[in-house]
Amino acid sequence: MTKPPGSKTKKVSPKSSSPKASAKGSTKKKSNNGSAGSEASNGSASPKGSAANLRLLERRRHPRFLLSREQFRETRTGRIFPVYDLSMSGLSIKIDEKYWTPGTIIQGILNLHPDSIEITPRLIGYYGDRAALKVEAVSTYSRSVLLRALSPRRLGSSLQLVRERLPLADYWYHGVCNTDLLLRLNDRGDVGKVEVFFSNYYWSWTEHSDKFSTGVCQSCGKERREDMLLAEEPVKLEQIDLSLDAKIDAEKTQWAKGILEAAPLEPRLKDLLLKKFENPAGK
Repeated sequence: MTKPPGSKTKKVSPKSSSPKASAKGSTKKKSNNGSAGSEASNGSASPKGSAANLRLLERRRHPRFLLSREQFRETRTGRIFPVYDLSMSGLSIKIDEKYWTPGTIIQGILNLHPDSIEITPRLIGYYGDRAALKVEAVSTYSRSVLLRALSPRRLGSSLQLVRERLPLADYWYHGVCNTDLLLRLNDRGDVGKVEVFFSNYYWSWTEHSDKFSTGVCQSCGKERREDMLLAEEPVKLEQIDLSLDAKIDAEKTQWAKGILEAAPLEPRLKDLLLKKFENPAGK
């Protein structure tokens, strides 16, 4: 495999399949499950998702770490749950059984490392081994901590290259709050596709269309997915539902740009990525 454009780091192992092969793993399928992060509009400082603006796209595979950095600890029982799909309006947690009935208010501590805040989310429902929680009210302090934790600067600066072979990307950068940057290179060694996953949002650019795409993604849940082990724990591929916005979301686009600006990438690679935002055709 060729190195990332402008990269001087050690060469990464070859990819395990071609772009055509990975494309077959994505099938169009209707999703009836909403996540906590997409059910309600997010806070003013984060991208907003509108169900009316979304159109169905696909179910696809996405690399996940089995143990998330962020955790939720229930105050009453002390149980600790890995956190996924965190946004200003909600989150999902991984569970091994259905502990609460939908509508239950759950008091607990959200550990964001290094900060921890008290939240009292409401259980929206279950999907597979995930519970979707909606954050309806937080203190001014807790909101400021969430805003800081989900800021583009923090998400971008936390990205680090993961040296794992992926069938769907040549390079994978992973950061806090399950932020992911996936890069696919073309035959010339330039960027052919770039995808950014942050909170439960999505942004991408491909050379084929020379346009941006934005949307919302969520984990499918154990009952609706077929897990495929990528390597030894803690990394695996997991199925997610990805719905694109019918109209490109300017806020998600600016959020993705901020993440890329803060990412610790090689200068030439970063320049190549940021130049995509100068192209009127992609907006």
